[in-house]
Amino acid sequence: MSDSPLWRPGHIGPMELKNRVIRSATNEHLSQPDGQLTTAWMDTLVELAENEVGLVITGHMSVDRQQRSDQGQTVLDEQTDLGLLYETARRVHQAGGRIVAQLNHGGKKAPEHVNGHPPKLPADFSLEELDQIVGKYRYAAMLCRRAGFDGVQIHNAYGYLLASFLNHVDNRRTDGYGGSVENRFRLTGRIIREVRRTCGPDFAILTKVGGNGYGSLHRLLELYQISGADGVEICTSDFDPRIWASRSFCLEELLRAWDGVDLPISLVGGIFSKKSAEHILDSGVPFVSFSRALLCQPDFAARLKRGEADESPCTACGLCYQSFRRQFVRCIQHTTPIPQLKKVFGSSENA
Repeated sequence: MSDSPLWRPGHIGPMELKNRVIRSATNEHLSQPDGQLTTAWMDTLVELAENEVGLVITGHMSVDRQQRSDQGQTVLDEQTDLGLLYETARRVHQAGGRIVAQLNHGGKKAPEHVNGHPPKLPADFSLEELDQIVGKYRYAAMLCRRAGFDGVQIHNAYGYLLASFLNHVDNRRTDGYGGSVENRFRLTGRIIREVRRTCGPDFAILTKVGGNGYGSLHRLLELYQISGADGVEICTSDFDPRIWASRSFCLEELLRAWDGVDLPISLVGGIFSKKSAEHILDSGVPFVSFSRALLCQPDFAARLKRGEADESPCTACGLCYQSFRRQFVRCIQHTTPIPQLKKVFGSSENA
């Protein structure tokens, strides 16, 4: 009901949020084949804001047109249609929400069949290329600020480029970008500081990191704070079907790692009910992030607030990671294909 802690206002850096509900970045796969934004992409985000999501984080947007993760991933660069970016921010704000763009670089998860060249690991980049990557993040953030977005989120999870730098298994560099956790964090730190320098103190800079922190989660949280980030979303890579339970993935481990770090955090993973979300908030975590529950039901948060539901019908089957390519839907429980998904992934070559 509306007296739940889910509906209390909160702050992340310069952002005032109407409640504690965050839409975790979830790839919409709704760009044009060349990465341009579409009205379908915009409408997906606006629908969430219209249904009680306090902070909408876009699906990961590539800062490099040559490093996309799939044919439906949006791109933020010199060719981006700013008109749709402006309109998206305006409509989300009109609905009472805040909007943040998740920025990403594919790295080892930028497939050759999409980009025309093999994916790259950290050791494959020259120092000059790393400087260029920092510049691409800066430029993408500048576009978002110009369009009225409230901030950006730097994606440091799920094996993409910056996560590969954090991962000592992927990162075999022997220079200042490899070895210690501080060195492996260096590229991310440079990006955060450059975005702050360019976009100013009233533009939120969030990050997303894997729940194990590559063995150094507490230290990573300290480094995010030192670098000037405003908040950190901590996720899990556990995509196994869930047990219906009141606890989320890795909550206890997160609380231990967060101890002594002065940054607001949110947790995503295994949150499919009002009970589990409130348990996280009652544990001291200030925000909760939903992903698959909002894929299954974009109005899930509104249903919770109205008291029409206590838990999501999502079964965590994981088929949402495949159905957009074959059935052209975002959840296997949906029956109506999305035209833009069919346009991008409908050919046998792309499927």
